[in-house]
Amino acid sequence: MSSPEEEFLPPGLYERLVDRLLEKRVGELESAGLKVDRVSVGSAELPFLLSRYLEKRLLSGLRELSGESPDNLRIAFANQILSLLAALSPGESPPELFSPASMIVSVPPVFSGGPAVLEPPLTGLSESTLLTGAPDDPSLLSELDKEIRSADRIDILMSFIKWSGLRILRPALMEATSRGTVPVRVLTTTYLGATEIACLDFLSALPGTEVRISFDEHRTRLHAKAWLFERKSGFSTAYVGSSNISNPALTSGLEWNLKVTMEDQPGVLEKIRGTFETYWNEASTFVPYSSEKKADVQKILSRSRSRDDFSDTIPFDIRPYPFQEEVLDRLEAEREVHGSFRNLVVSATGTGKTVIAAFDFRRFREQKPDATFLFVAHRQEILEQSLKQFRHILEDRNFGELWVAGSRPVHGQHVFASIQSLDRAAVGRISPEQFDYVVIDEIHHGMAPTYRRLLETLKPRILLGLTATPERSDGLDVRRYFNDRMAADIRLGEAIDRNLLCPFHYFGVTDSVDYRNLRWERGQYDRRDLEHVLTGNDLRNRSVLRALREYCPDLSEVRGIGFCVGVRHAQEMSDLFNRAGIPSASLSADSSREVRDAVSAKISSGEWKFIFVVDLYNEGIDIPVVDTVLFLRPTESLTIFLQQLGRGLRQRRGKTHLTVLDFVGHMHEKFDCASRLSALSGQPSYRIRKEVEEGFPHLPAGCVIQLERVARDHVLENIRKSLSLRRGSWVEKVREMAGDLKRPPRLREFFQAFRPPLPALYRKEGQVFRGWKRFLVEAGVIPDFSDPDESILTRGIGRMVHLSAGRYPDLLRGMAGGEPVGELEARFPPRQFLMAHYALWGETPEKTGLGKVSETVQKLRKNPVLCDELQELLELARDLALFPVFKTARTEDIPLDVHGTYTRDEILAAAGLFGFDRRVEVREGVRFVPEAKLDLLFVTLDKSEKEYSPSTMYEDYALSDRLFHWQSQSTTNERSSTGQRYIHHQKTGHRIFLFLRKKKKTADRPFAVSEPYVFAGPVFYRSHQGSRPMTVIWELAFPLPAHLFRESARLGVRI
Repeated sequence: MSSPEEEFLPPGLYERLVDRLLEKRVGELESAGLKVDRVSVGSAELPFLLSRYLEKRLLSGLRELSGESPDNLRIAFANQILSLLAALSPGESPPELFSPASMIVSVPPVFSGGPAVLEPPLTGLSESTLLTGAPDDPSLLSELDKEIRSADRIDILMSFIKWSGLRILRPALMEATSRGTVPVRVLTTTYLGATEIACLDFLSALPGTEVRISFDEHRTRLHAKAWLFERKSGFSTAYVGSSNISNPALTSGLEWNLKVTMEDQPGVLEKIRGTFETYWNEASTFVPYSSEKKADVQKILSRSRSRDDFSDTIPFDIRPYPFQEEVLDRLEAEREVHGSFRNLVVSATGTGKTVIAAFDFRRFREQKPDATFLFVAHRQEILEQSLKQFRHILEDRNFGELWVAGSRPVHGQHVFASIQSLDRAAVGRISPEQFDYVVIDEIHHGMAPTYRRLLETLKPRILLGLTATPERSDGLDVRRYFNDRMAADIRLGEAIDRNLLCPFHYFGVTDSVDYRNLRWERGQYDRRDLEHVLTGNDLRNRSVLRALREYCPDLSEVRGIGFCVGVRHAQEMSDLFNRAGIPSASLSADSSREVRDAVSAKISSGEWKFIFVVDLYNEGIDIPVVDTVLFLRPTESLTIFLQQLGRGLRQRRGKTHLTVLDFVGHMHEKFDCASRLSALSGQPSYRIRKEVEEGFPHLPAGCVIQLERVARDHVLENIRKSLSLRRGSWVEKVREMAGDLKRPPRLREFFQAFRPPLPALYRKEGQVFRGWKRFLVEAGVIPDFSDPDESILTRGIGRMVHLSAGRYPDLLRGMAGGEPVGELEARFPPRQFLMAHYALWGETPEKTGLGKVSETVQKLRKNPVLCDELQELLELARDLALFPVFKTARTEDIPLDVHGTYTRDEILAAAGLFGFDRRVEVREGVRFVPEAKLDLLFVTLDKSEKEYSPSTMYEDYALSDRLFHWQSQSTTNERSSTGQRYIHHQKTGHRIFLFLRKKKKTADRPFAVSEPYVFAGPVFYRSHQGSRPMTVIWELAFPLPAHLFRESARLGVRI
């Protein structure tokens, strides 16, 4: 049996498994000098690829069978295959197909009036198809009518709904919901006011029907149109396409709609199902509709039609976005884990810093209802807007008083004050402890005398600083007032996805300047060298103008900022643009406030098109109309680069994106190009080389990164060189830091300063493992040492970077820090000693020659230098904690803290599967511990080594912070003992613990060890679908921290 493609292999892209015939053809091509690329297939994808390979050949083979009774032969052949498959599951009888072939098409449900008649759609339930309104296509309306009447549950996702379309579906919807057994869920929007209030009223009044709305303001964020028809029979279907619910779209429009069936496209339907569930549970985006809210929603719809601003009129609770939840979690971790109550939040203007402050204060106020509060800003409009937001979030219309201009607080318990009002006399009258919670907005002003006086006077329980720019142009840094720490920053990509910032179109333009031989000092180019190569460079100046006209052909609407190396460079660029007919001006940090304001007004009005600035990336230039940014010099600091980029990311009506022209030449080998591309793309640094090579397939919504060919070569060259030079450069940085400190740096200090990848510090040389202390020896900052177990302990210590806070890390600190063994035994359970032993030594205590497990403490302490290293690594791990951990009575016998991070060995030791003289190998993703009445579920979210694998990525994921979609092993069915245990575990007293990790391995783990798991806590059965495998929805006992939810929400909302 052969096919044309097996005999001919034209040039192009393929995804074909290599069989004998194909291998022969490939060999012929390679013998002829042609290159054929092939990749290995991961175990996660192999079952899907094999089934697809066999399906095609089975269909061809079954069609070719002939003879007197070909159908009997086909059925007999199919039964042979079924027998072979049954052999893979011992104890199960193979199903057997009957001849002549037949199939059931319905089992009519019985209602009070007798059995119902179910009429299937003409397109069937097993085969996906495309409806385009062609003459032979059934109409979309008639198909939806039949689908509605035969479904067991209906989910509708529709950007807008018109009565003209809903009324012709009305009979089917009324019949389906009248049974009382068919729930309907509807997600829609107020975009442009297109949805009609009558539709919302009708739908919300149907039995078992819920409606939720997204308030879209003026930019469409949800434009999808989809129907999902769930059937208990397993024959679920979905429609995704261009038709909204309106009469033309359903009956006469030129619409394309793809019908997907569970039978032939389960992966696609599962993604539709999971995406809808994720949207439905996205409380910050979709809010419930009811008749009580009709008048308010009608007002919003009317204002949407007129495109008025209605941001202050939404009548529903404000909830933090998931990325804001992450910041709130980080603030909680700063206080509970690190004991730091002076917290700095860094985020671009317009990303909701004030909202975060309000939610954080709301949490604080729940613990201390009589808390006093002070909010300080430098402008009256900021104070007024902030007061309004606090009142809304705290649900207290009387909260707060203004202290600005002519207003003075009467009660003084909750004050919103301008810094101008808090002059020397006013600050002198304030008691240091008068306010429990203090917020300083735009804290980068904090180095000014008025701010410094306030910061040095007040002693609140919590000080929260908000800024977009922690680094000032004068070199001063406000972090000194916040324990030299940044508590949290808001990720650029998430803010863009949420429409809080404008998308960027970043173009890496080939630069004619070669920076490789410029002097590099203290992490940056020598400024004089930069000025020399950039000023008076006519060739380069012409290329700047040429690039601007190429990427921005219509300069009439452009408003831009160009970032320059010096005053002379800025003036030269301004003169160049003016001569080219592009009205421009230049500014520097020395320009007066009056000059800055005048320039800002002229560019806002369009009189001038560009401002060229020097060291003005954070103050004085805040112009929302800016839609173009020119990076006319290499910017070494990632923080400054993002601050400069942020000047153009402000949202403004009619502004669709920010154009960024970054001029990329040959870079110095120490210039870090990967970090800025990582910040722009949201991808980790170790993936950036692949992102560049693949054309940046993973970007925030609406964003673009394109590199010109030569610029791309420069970037890849820089990344390759930085990888090859990294080891030596880290050694050099350690020496420099030790010289500055006059002592060896601690691991935490070095990591805070330079953020090195841990594999650069923990590596394997031959069969020997080397760590941080050996790294310090190589740098010549500590003397050589000879701990007896250096290699094996270094490997164990390198596996512990995941630990942050909780009981188990406390044990390790005590072990390494010299706490008496008897006191440790009194404080910590034996199983935690087992966890520590397996983590450090990797073998049973018996095999390592111990008489009892607590003797691992003495064995560790024979290595004093490595004990110190373990303490330093635990200090670093604690510093990296993203959220607090806690213990619960439900896990008292299993010494794991909820939201703690553990390796699989540590988990198995905690569950009693690893003992003094035994260890149980667990390779599958589930483990039942009968003596503890406990099921352990180990979930690896990205099962495939590929970056995108639709066949595996929708099996396990979070639907919300309290719901998790999980797929069992392929042999588990609902009637098996395992399936029954899952379904009835609460009745039988069984516990189910969920453990999550992103990938099995990543490049940023020392020694390429497997990734650890986060203990998500106990889960409870909520519902299930299917069999072999079962798809179960678990409800978590404790909500996932926002960071973990983002990692595990495979179908995260980008709207």
